Amino acid sequence: MRYVATIQPVHADNTVCTHPIPVPGKPNAPSCTGQAGYLARCSGCSWRRTSETATHLEDCGESHLRSHLNSPALTTR
Repeated sequence: MRYVATIQPVHADNTVCTHPIPVPGKPNAPSCTGQAGYLARCSGCSWRRTSETATHLEDCGESHLRSHLNSPALTTR
């Protein structure tokens, strides 16, 4: 099974934001309170992390996915 770490924008209450990214000078969607950060989650377990930047979560996600490896990589000759 292949595990994937996904990163999604979230509102201040940590609900996932599915609204388009705001354009400077244009209002957000009426029901959108604005994006307050990002949520990363693993498809293979209950791991979740939040951060103000997606870049930080990319590194955390990669590290977490490596934790699912249960044997070292095979060496090639």
